[in-house]
Amino acid sequence: MNETLHQAAQAYLEHLRTQGKKERTLYTYGKDFEQIEAFFGAERKLSSVLIPHVGKFFKSDALLKLPNGRERSAPTVEKTKRVLRMFLIWAKETGRIDKLPLPKDTPMGRSAKKGGERDDKHDAIEAPAAEQS
Repeated sequence: MNETLHQAAQAYLEHLRTQGKKERTLYTYGKDFEQIEAFFGAERKLSSVLIPHVGKFFKSDALLKLPNGRERSAPTVEKTKRVLRMFLIWAKETGRIDKLPLPKDTPMGRSAKKGGERDDKHDAIEAPAAEQS
């Protein structure tokens, strides 16, 4: 299989649709893929995405900043990382790629843990300032 990143992303979204994901989820994941494709290039071969590329994306302004230059919120950044991680795991499981191109320090979350427990409690530790009165 020699799919482009865009083709594989579309196949993944279709897979999620068949799994019963809500249209809103598919829409937001689609937005995540727009960001991912803007960084990597939609026509890039999925098999050519390697650990250093993913590591660069995780540190890039494409992920960490909004188009106007302001910082993206941490939960938004974490969600985009999570979508990319789940997509890459799916790509490996479906034989689209041979190796998982994720840096060692990538949190693996629910999909790689026993018992299906989520590991995203750290996403919402700080209460908004308005609640700290």
